[in-house]
Amino acid sequence: MNEIKKGKLLISTPNILGDLYFNRSIILLTEVKDEEVVGFILNKQLEYSLNDLYSSVTTENTAVHSGGPVNQDNLYFIHNKPELIHDSLNFNEDLYWGGDFDHVIRLINKCELDSTCIKFFSGYTGWTLDQLSDEIKNDSWIIVDNKEKIEFKLNSDQLWGNYMKEMGSEFRIWSNAPENPQSN
Repeated sequence: MNEIKKGKLLISTPNILGDLYFNRSIILLTEVKDEEVVGFILNKQLEYSLNDLYSSVTTENTAVHSGGPVNQDNLYFIHNKPELIHDSLNFNEDLYWGGDFDHVIRLINKCELDSTCIKFFSGYTGWTLDQLSDEIKNDSWIIVDNKEKIEFKLNSDQLWGNYMKEMGSEFRIWSNAPENPQSN
């Protein structure tokens, strides 16, 4: 089994079929400790944008993603612009978590930040390390390296299928299957 550590991706397997949050999910791990593993779902865009949540945002179409079922009343963000966003926490090579939110809004309004370098999340995912290890052993998740550093630019609807194609013949068939096979 690959090591569970910050910066890795969790790819849900078809064994999670039907789970509201985790079906066809790709999660970027941002914190790994014995008492808690934290990550954000990269490919579940919500039907509202940042300017729907904050009237101070003057640009439209800054997407917000469902980060997971924990603390959905809070907004989180990851980015690759530490030189622009102060007080960020580095969690893997060129990836950072959080920072000065008011400054981020100003940068977005001045078009100095966009979806090519920052992602916003409502809530996050969380487990204990033992809990996640058990789920991986039970084939609910596959843990992989984040080769792309993060898929800021890729269409999030295609992300899970793309990873299924890369994981070999036993998963390839799922890459084009409908989200709910019973609807087929």
